[in-house]
Amino acid sequence: MRVRDLSSLTKARRRALVALATLVCLAVPILGSSALAQGASPQRSERTFRMAPLGMTADLPNPLRGQYRWLGAEPTPATVTSNDVYYRDQVYWGRIEKADNAWDFSWIETGLAEAGSRGGKFGFRVMAYCPGCWMGSRADLPPVTPDFVPRQAGTDVPDWNSPVFVAQWRELMTELGRRYGDDPRLGYVDVGGYGAYGEWHVWEGERVSDANGLALVDAVASAFPGKHVLLNTMTPVPFTLEALRNHRNLGLRTDSLGCPDMHSMVATDKRLQSVWRTRPFFSEWCTRADPVLGAQQVRRFHVSTLSSGNMPWRGTELTGRQRTAYTTALATAGYRIKVRSLTLPDVLDAGRKVVVRTAWTNQGAAPAYDAWDVRLTFVHAATGRTITRSLGRPLEGLVDTAVRSRKVSTKGMKAGRYDLFVGVVDPSGYSAPMHLANAGRTTAGTYRVGAVEVR
Repeated sequence: MRVRDLSSLTKARRRALVALATLVCLAVPILGSSALAQGASPQRSERTFRMAPLGMTADLPNPLRGQYRWLGAEPTPATVTSNDVYYRDQVYWGRIEKADNAWDFSWIETGLAEAGSRGGKFGFRVMAYCPGCWMGSRADLPPVTPDFVPRQAGTDVPDWNSPVFVAQWRELMTELGRRYGDDPRLGYVDVGGYGAYGEWHVWEGERVSDANGLALVDAVASAFPGKHVLLNTMTPVPFTLEALRNHRNLGLRTDSLGCPDMHSMVATDKRLQSVWRTRPFFSEWCTRADPVLGAQQVRRFHVSTLSSGNMPWRGTELTGRQRTAYTTALATAGYRIKVRSLTLPDVLDAGRKVVVRTAWTNQGAAPAYDAWDVRLTFVHAATGRTITRSLGRPLEGLVDTAVRSRKVSTKGMKAGRYDLFVGVVDPSGYSAPMHLANAGRTTAGTYRVGAVEVR
C-alpha cells in the first residue's frame, strides 16, 4: 500500500490513520505475552567456559593412535604409553592351522589377553608365506605355509591362483571372524595372506590375479564386518581402489614409515591420499627409517599408528633434530583432541531444553575412526546427585576445528548449583574414556568445565 503525505488528508481521515497505527503498536506486546504463556523460553545471556589445554608432548594413551607394541619391543621412549598390541610373526597360518581344520588359536588368545590387560586394542596379520623368516629354521615349529596349501610348481611359493588356496584362505578367515569378530578387544585385522610376509608384493613366482586378489581381500573384510581391515599399499592403485569400493570397512597400511615414499602407492596417487578422511591408515617404522622424514609423512599422509619396534636406531643415537621429529611423530599420529570451550545459558530453567555449544580442535594427523560419545555430567553441589546428558558424536570426522550445538534436557534437575563435567566415552563400554589434550582429567575420565545454576 502506498503511504500518502498526511498533510494532504482531511482531519477526519488523519485521525483514523493515527488510531489504526496505535492499535498495531499495541498488538506487539500482547502477542509476545501470549507466546510466553505458551511455554517459550525467554532470551538469556550465555556463559562460555574455556578449557585448559595440555602441551603437545603430553602422553595420550588412547586406542588406535600413536604407538603400538610390536615384536615384543617396549614403548620407545619409556614415557610413552603403548596399550595396543600387534602380532604378525606369532600368528602365521601354519601355526593357527597345522592341518586342515585342526585349529590352534592360542596365540590369538594371547594377543587379545595382552591388549585387554592394558585396556588396549589387538591387531594381527596372518602370513601365508615368509621367505627367510626365523621360524623357518626352527624344526620344532610348523611351517608358515601349511602342507595342505598348494604350491607353485617346483617352489615353496603358494599357488596364489589356485581355487584351493582361495577356498582355504576364506575358510580360515571365516573361522577367525566367527570366533573374534565381535570381541571388543580386537581393533583391526591386516588382510595379509598374499605375498612375502603378507605384504602384497612378490619377487619370485607368479603374482595373484586381480580376481583372486579381490577374493582374498573379501574373505577378510567379510569375516570382520565390524572391524577395521587394512590392505597393504604395495598393491597397484586400480586394484586398491576397487577393493576400497567393495568394502566400506577397508582401510590402508604401509610397513615402511620413514623410508622414501614409504614404499607405498599412497604417495603416488591423489585418490589414495584422500582415503584417510573416513578410513584409517596404519603403519610401522621402516628398517632404514629417517625419523625426520617419518614425522613429515605422519602429517602429510595422516597416519594413525606407529610401531614400537623395527627402528634402525636407538633414541640415544639420534641428533636433537631427529629426537624432536620422532617425538612429534608419536604425538601427532592419529587423533589428539581437545575441548576449547563449552557455552550454555548463564542460568538453566529446570524442565526446559537448553542449547549447549562445544568447540573442538584435533591437533593430530587423523580423525578418530571409532564411535565415541560426548557426555555432560551435572553433579548437584548439595546432594551429589548426578545427571548425565549426551551431546551425541560431535567428534566424527573431526580433522581440524569444529563448533557443534546440541539441545539438552534439564528434566529431573532440581534447583541449585551444579558442577559440570565433560567426557568422551566408548559406547561399547570397553575402552576407557578418551584422554583429551586438556588439563584436569578426573579419576572417572571426565574433565571439569565449571559450575552452573539451575532454577
